[in-house]
Amino acid sequence: MTDMIEIDKLRAGYGKLEILHNVSLTLPADQFTTILGPNGSGKSTLLKSIFGITTIFEGSITYGGEELTGLSTAQIGRRGIAYVPQRDNIFPAMSVHDNLLLGARTMSRAEREEAMAGSYDLFPILQKRRGQRAGQLSGGERQMVAMALAWLRRPQVILLDEPTAGLAPLVATEVFRTLQTLRDRGVTLVVVEQNARRVLRFSEYVYVMREGTVAFQGTAAEVAADEDTVKGYLGVGIGKTFSGPGN
Repeated sequence: MTDMIEIDKLRAGYGKLEILHNVSLTLPADQFTTILGPNGSGKSTLLKSIFGITTIFEGSITYGGEELTGLSTAQIGRRGIAYVPQRDNIFPAMSVHDNLLLGARTMSRAEREEAMAGSYDLFPILQKRRGQRAGQLSGGERQMVAMALAWLRRPQVILLDEPTAGLAPLVATEVFRTLQTLRDRGVTLVVVEQNARRVLRFSEYVYVMREGTVAFQGTAAEVAADEDTVKGYLGVGIGKTFSGPGN
């Protein structure tokens, strides 16, 4: 577990606006961790802080014991962390194949061919759509392109902001199953999600944020078992659908 992400007393935001207030948490390696919370709770800001695109006022973010605060997004990416934003995460005017080629542009030819083949293997629907404009794909397929772009460089950690936003339930489940495949391959996943009921089927550990702080935490089973408490933080129920990761 040496490659865990540890956040200690983090205060972060944008410009002079502080969004996160004294946040401390641990994101273990090789685990599917979900960040839940109502709109404006700081979930997305937390991911962006890890990836170096917020203002850090105070505190520490380390990965494998190495400090990330102060590094550029490129430097953080080279350390094996990828970030998939909720919006503007593909090049819609380009074909699926050209999206991946652009993502692999700095690789050697051999590395690029191997990375592209591996991405098509993990996302077979993209092989079928390789010549199609990314902007013409369905919402789920566009999300697969974004995930494939993140996967090209074989990161150890992928941060995903609302990967199923706006997707139909069956498509969202397909996205989560693909993420579970990545998790099974040893990728650490940190996923911001609105739909607690859906994501708890795949998560191992959950943090619930409210007003820029960590309000609640526990395993997915513990969160599901304490619905009244979680409902108080989220404002919605999670239902009695939890049956363990991936079920």
